[in-house]
Amino acid sequence: MKKTHLTLFSTFAFLAFFAPAPADPTEIDFDPQGANRGGNITGIPDSPLTIDLATFTGGELLNAEVGMNTDRSGVYATEGTFGSGETNPLLISFAVPLQAFSVLLLNGDDSMSYTVSDDLGESLTHLVPSAGSSGASIFSLPGVGLKAVRIASANADTWDFAIDNLSFTPTASIPEPESLSLVGVGVVLLFAIWLYRHRRLLQR
Repeated sequence: MKKTHLTLFSTFAFLAFFAPAPADPTEIDFDPQGANRGGNITGIPDSPLTIDLATFTGGELLNAEVGMNTDRSGVYATEGTFGSGETNPLLISFAVPLQAFSVLLLNGDDSMSYTVSDDLGESLTHLVPSAGSSGASIFSLPGVGLKAVRIASANADTWDFAIDNLSFTPTASIPEPESLSLVGVGVVLLFAIWLYRHRRLLQR
């Protein structure tokens, strides 16, 4: 009986070894990157900008951006006043599929509608209070497997917004077909060993 329990334990241990481990959440706050930057928008983008698993396109790094009193730290900002240097929407792409994405959006405009969408077809639209009312809003997309996010202002001409405090969790990697085959072979062999020993016990 002890041998049977040992065999079953080995089976579960084998499966656990090959099971993908859950990934830890990743957070990006732009503080290290924006530490030596000023607070005034220049129209000179830091684009593309890669931090950890994320690549940002269309904005510039600032620290304690002027006019955005809600967030006095590093941000990634874009404004339409300076022509084509920065963009609306801001784009974020990711090196791996992820889930549970969220971002803090800071509005430097009058009360304005913003839409955050992903490449899975999910989107959220919020009416964010004006900069004078400390306008900010957190957007969260639960999609599993997303690899790109688009952040857009309804003001297509003189937009003014920034993002901060991104959070996301890389999805657990799916085993390759070869690994799954090995798992299957291992399970069959372990079951065969268990069945052989079980029959021998019954014959005694």
